[in-house]
Amino acid sequence: MHFQFLVEDASSADLIDVLMKNHVIHADDVSYNIKRFHGIGGFRKKRTPKEIKTGKLLNDLEIYLPGFDKSLRGIRAALFVVLDNDDKDTLVFRRELEKLAQKKNISMDYVFCIAVEEVEAWLLGDREALLQAYPNANRRNLSAYRQDSICGTWECLAEVVQPGWLKKARKEKMPYSEIGTEKSRWAKEIGAHMCPKNNISPSFQSFWREVQRRVSAV
Repeated sequence: MHFQFLVEDASSADLIDVLMKNHVIHADDVSYNIKRFHGIGGFRKKRTPKEIKTGKLLNDLEIYLPGFDKSLRGIRAALFVVLDNDDKDTLVFRRELEKLAQKKNISMDYVFCIAVEEVEAWLLGDREALLQAYPNANRRNLSAYRQDSICGTWECLAEVVQPGWLKKARKEKMPYSEIGTEKSRWAKEIGAHMCPKNNISPSFQSFWREVQRRVSAV
């Protein structure tokens, strides 16, 4: 069984990579690949040359969906598209994604996994793992977080694991590339301790059930 993941950024890729290595890849006949993009972008509208191969996941999705549908034909494979919900209505967003897959006549096994609000919610969903990675985390901020809420999730995680860092980053107008590096570090360090069955994030459990269902069928 081969898993092909399409993810919107490095931190999502790093989290999935450590989860697959720690909890899945030991299974017989299971392999995976992660294609990461440089942000989520948006669905194509005008189909101008500027919208082609932007490096943004939603912009390029209608190219990659049929591409992998063709390249993975003939082998047992599943395509996982993992995206942040941000402030979108989850049901409407999912319908848009499914509509695109239908439009492109995708015949392979695929699933859209939506993190609510952001993939950092999955890190906050395993509080034991977070505290193992960051023993000095701000527990008051952690307790105040409402799971899978629309609240500025990555900022909330930053205030939990590195109190004061977010204020400093904003004051210094830290470039997003440096912020992305920090988010990747959080994903790797918390992900290394995660126990998927104990994660209380509903959107994480939805993602993990889809992975496990395919692994168990191998």
